[in-house]
Amino acid sequence: MQSFIQQVRKNPWLSLIFAVFSGGVVFYLSSYLGSLTNCWIKQFVALNFYTANVFMKGYMLLFSLLLILLVNKGSLRNYGFTKPEKLRYVRFFLISTGILIGAFIFANLIFNGILRNIFPPGSGKAGFPETQSLLQRILTIWIWSSICEEVLTRGFIQGFMNKHINIRFLKLSLPVWISGLFFGLMHLSLLNINMDVWFISFIVTNTTVIGLLAAYYREKTKSIYPAFFVHFWANVILTLPLIIMKFVSFNSICNT
Repeated sequence: MQSFIQQVRKNPWLSLIFAVFSGGVVFYLSSYLGSLTNCWIKQFVALNFYTANVFMKGYMLLFSLLLILLVNKGSLRNYGFTKPEKLRYVRFFLISTGILIGAFIFANLIFNGILRNIFPPGSGKAGFPETQSLLQRILTIWIWSSICEEVLTRGFIQGFMNKHINIRFLKLSLPVWISGLFFGLMHLSLLNINMDVWFISFIVTNTTVIGLLAAYYREKTKSIYPAFFVHFWANVILTLPLIIMKFVSFNSICNT
């Protein structure tokens, strides 16, 4: 088994196929088992979009860790679970913030501004469902989703392909491209919850940028922990306008 895996890892295209196929299996198996678990849990506890996702992401984390252990002789070594190397933290924070805000503004202008007005979507919602509380958003999206999705994309997928960082396009390596694109395309699953095409395009564009940025720092520092932060901080930035609007609206009601 290990000899077969090592042979696959040596070939860039075989490693790409294996990593993407295995990642896809993890994603869809997690979704399926998450749905079954939600159906059972709903008999006892009410679930919404955010709390229901906790189980799916939990399966994703479990299967991703098992895959890493399977292909790496029972160890997490060399799959990013180590202290970052040569990371200038202030520079990292400022560059990440600038890129994430820039991507958010650009994608919002293109999809929710220009294209939405030129080609109005026929159906679907332009936004995520409301959360019951800010704490629920922090725990389920900002923290839990960031951890589980990063272990799959920057842990397993990028880690498995890491031998091929010499193959580059536009200065980014093949593992960075595949990890980032896989992460963005995962969010096409939002089509299943009745969101309109332009909002989903906005999300997929943003998550692709987030994925590429997280993958870049995963490669640069040889650690998955900066990728965790990029993902977490992106979720904060993307939802901060909604939180500010709700806060302003609440203050307006209180002052009338």
